[in-house]
Amino acid sequence: MRSIATRAGVVAATAVLALTGLGAATASAATTAAAPVAADVTYASLAGEWLGSGTAGSNQVEPHFFFYGNGTLKMIPEDNAYLATGTWQQSGNSFTFHLEHPIYDSTGAVAFYIKADQTGTINGDTWNSTGTSGRYDTQGNLIETFTVTLTAHRV
Repeated sequence: MRSIATRAGVVAATAVLALTGLGAATASAATTAAAPVAADVTYASLAGEWLGSGTAGSNQVEPHFFFYGNGTLKMIPEDNAYLATGTWQQSGNSFTFHLEHPIYDSTGAVAFYIKADQTGTINGDTWNSTGTSGRYDTQGNLIETFTVTLTAHRV
């Protein structure tokens, strides 16, 4: 009698799994889990939080970057004087990003804007980049360009 009840329970459980589709998913997961998965260790995603250091023209900088999985970014400088926003793209261990931010005068009014483009490479939890930034007046006229070189480490 006990074996009949057990078989009936197995048949009922199999029917429930079949009706819900969980039986196939469970079997598939068991098969997939046994297969070896090769990890790509040649590069990491730029997505995440990074602390940087480098130079912007002749100035030392220590920006804090946030790269989001949707291809957008935010950057906050060491003095929290503004918020830069932009976009980024990555292919393999190479990446580019573009960001823009205002610079304020002593009254809090926008004095000019910075537009920056960087090209770099990522290696694990470190990236390096270089590029050209431009300073623009409030009417959009280019005032000057300068080189920016950065190194950043994942937080």
